[in-house]
Amino acid sequence: MHMKSKVLMPLILFAILGLPAKAMAHALETNYVLEDTNKVQFTAVFSTGEPHKNAKVKIYAPNDLSKPVLETQTDENGQFTLETDQKMPGEWEVSIGESGHQDILTVPVTHKGVNLNEISTVPTTPSPQIPLVAIVLSGGMGSAVFATRRLRSQT
Repeated sequence: MHMKSKVLMPLILFAILGLPAKAMAHALETNYVLEDTNKVQFTAVFSTGEPHKNAKVKIYAPNDLSKPVLETQTDENGQFTLETDQKMPGEWEVSIGESGHQDILTVPVTHKGVNLNEISTVPTTPSPQIPLVAIVLSGGMGSAVFATRRLRSQT
């Protein structure tokens, strides 16, 4: 039993220490440029500078944020162009990527076109899985330490 503890402890520690680095390795950044009064070109890249190729893109109109009016994807450079409808002013929502590697932006559209200075990122709630996994693993590690000490005191 003592040998199992020596093998198990480093593996658990490695899993705990390796988890946050993997979770934060590829943050997504989205840049945008106004091409015309109602056209915005978006570029999605990871924090490493690599483009988010073929990322799912969902566009929601201001009158219905539950169902996308358009679904497309980014090209090989992580780019796509949004052409808004000035006849439908309001806050358009653009979702790029999927959970874990996702960016959600609101694009304000007026009767004059896109208001580029007011495009904003919608805050996303972090996944509760990472803290939960860390708690479970640290609890398991504490149990392993307790069991190891108990075994040593019995011998």
